[in-house]
Amino acid sequence: MIATPTATVQLDKPAAKQIAEGFPWVFKGDVAWTSALDLCEPGEIVRFCDARLRTLGVGMFNPRTELCGRILSLGERATVDAGLLSRRLERALNKRARAFAVPHYRWVHAEGDELPGLVIDRYGDVLSVQVTTAGMERLKPLWEPALHALASPKTIVWRNELPSRRQEGLSLEPALWGEPLGGPVAVTEGAVTFRADLVDGQKTGWFFDQRANRQHVAGFANGKSLLDLYSHAGGFGLPAAVAGAAEVHMVDVSALALALSRRAAEEMGVDARCRWTEAEVFAFLDPEADDGKRYDVVVVDPPAFIKDRRKIPAGLAGYRKLARMAAVKTKPDGIFFMASCSHHAHPPQFRAAVEAGLADAGRTFELLRSARADRDHPIHPKLPQNDYLKALTYRLDV
Repeated sequence: MIATPTATVQLDKPAAKQIAEGFPWVFKGDVAWTSALDLCEPGEIVRFCDARLRTLGVGMFNPRTELCGRILSLGERATVDAGLLSRRLERALNKRARAFAVPHYRWVHAEGDELPGLVIDRYGDVLSVQVTTAGMERLKPLWEPALHALASPKTIVWRNELPSRRQEGLSLEPALWGEPLGGPVAVTEGAVTFRADLVDGQKTGWFFDQRANRQHVAGFANGKSLLDLYSHAGGFGLPAAVAGAAEVHMVDVSALALALSRRAAEEMGVDARCRWTEAEVFAFLDPEADDGKRYDVVVVDPPAFIKDRRKIPAGLAGYRKLARMAAVKTKPDGIFFMASCSHHAHPPQFRAAVEAGLADAGRTFELLRSARADRDHPIHPKLPQNDYLKALTYRLDV
């Protein structure tokens, strides 16, 4: 089955050069717009051309969005069919199978796996899928059969409740294929088994991107106390407890996330060394609420503070404030870890904000490690936006 292009989209010279070099996105300002393009349906497959109408490639097009084009196949003879999409899914799966002993990982990371608009997390025989573009939704009959052929899932959870789907003109109604889930699923990372809610939990239900960073932080935990701020379902706190932490304190505003963390701690027999606080983190860190408790290791892993470019200054100020307040909770010679998943916060900006916050708290510091997302989140070589996660580890009072 082939997705036949239904229209031609002509690009200006700079954009055409970028596309020919492998950049996967097209913006409205790049296009020689015609009234015919206004008649295109969201997600139509089109042929992208240069000013001389030479074909650059084939991809998805949505006239309603500023980011209106996503390239799927390059070259004059480019085509998009079930075979192409299946091969990319298989290649992505083989990469993960070689990297991870247990089939719990991000199987598809959108542009990083040359499948723009598609994110798939795998939990053994359960898949959690996000389709974020109208084009990938229209192509679903071409790629969905490959999910069954390659992974034989018993359940697929379609996580459709996304703002990006609303912008693309897609339904936000969640859906489920196959066997109903009996509750939260197990997520295994090394010696740790978490619990993830794939129906009501955040995003796809789990954050595989921090896997390596969780293992890194757990390496400091044996015999120590650890504070996990924005703990979600125990991402950093539970590995620390399994690694022998004397005390783990997890703080999150979500009662659901804390319940998942508590259940996993009980199942692994580490709950006696864990405690949980349901609170908004800035309120928890308010000096007027300070209980005087200090920790050997402090982890700060907030949600994205910067949703669009206009909020960059306010977001960076928020990271600075958060670093200052959390640093107070860190013992002398303690370990301080802070991350950002805002792709609008460029690594140098984020680092500067965190270090300004540490200085505001009167702490000296040494950067021990700068890291990104784990191996199942590949970065498209021409798309720095794909490289969104930044993680910094410091030793304080050096």
